[in-house]
Amino acid sequence: MTSNAIASELLTEGGIDVGELPADLDVIDLLQEANERQPQQAWSFFVNISDGAATEFSVGLDGDRGVVTWWDGQDSFRPAHGSNTEPVDYWRGGHHSQLPAGYEISAEDTLAALREFLRTHECPTNIEWVME
Repeated sequence: MTSNAIASELLTEGGIDVGELPADLDVIDLLQEANERQPQQAWSFFVNISDGAATEFSVGLDGDRGVVTWWDGQDSFRPAHGSNTEPVDYWRGGHHSQLPAGYEISAEDTLAALREFLRTHECPTNIEWVME
């Protein structure tokens, strides 16, 4: 698959195994552009999706805000210091998801966490996490 096809699939389907991401695809730029066109979108990034206990890092962007969640194969985590006081709506692959208060952080922190995850395939360390 070409980088353009993979980018299109990520944006349309809302998720991808990080092993399928080509080196020349700038995922951060891709998601920032998607956020400018249509805010409140979310995407999931999996490590070894064929594994029943695959880890998953999910991000969403809504203007200057964002959401992140981490699934370690057993438990789900969210930011300890999310700032939204009301539920927030995001769409992943065309499917609606409403997240409760306490999930949103800055888009800057969201993208920094994604950069780290894409580099390490581990839970980002710039976020303080709590179990959901």
